Amino acid sequence: MTSIKNELIGSWKLLSYIELPINGTDSLFPMGQQPDGILMYSPDGYMSVQIAKQERLPFASGDWLKASCEEHTSSMSSYISFSGTYRILENRIVSYQVKTSLYPNWKGQTHERTFDFEGDILYLKSIEPQLSNGVMVHAHMTWQKNRKRDMNTDTMENPIYLSHS
Repeated sequence: MTSIKNELIGSWKLLSYIELPINGTDSLFPMGQQPDGILMYSPDGYMSVQIAKQERLPFASGDWLKASCEEHTSSMSSYISFSGTYRILENRIVSYQVKTSLYPNWKGQTHERTFDFEGDILYLKSIEPQLSNGVMVHAHMTWQKNRKRDMNTDTMENPIYLSHS
């Protein structure tokens, strides 16, 4: 399983996030047709995932704690994240032990996904259905591995650029 873990380690860009209702109705796109997202697996067994709608409304205030109830509701319904530890199980299953989450009910829970690779593409599918907007669904996510960054050639246009003043 070490080689499989090595394939997971790194950062991944979200290509698609689709929910399939277990009742057989049409697919759902809770974060829109082209969501933004990043998934990271570290070599020491930690992970983090962030998924957001592409078009999110900014808050009127520059203080995130001073947003209106409507702004908080809009923000919460257009973003999901959690982090914790992960381990690889048999049958190509990755198991997450959630330590922190935007959705507080997930804290302390275990979430499992089947996974498969096709080149630099990672497919994740939830094993247990979850409730989403009143419907029991299976989540299907497609991720593309981010290329390794070269710290020596990064520029101001590159988000990893560091300035020493």
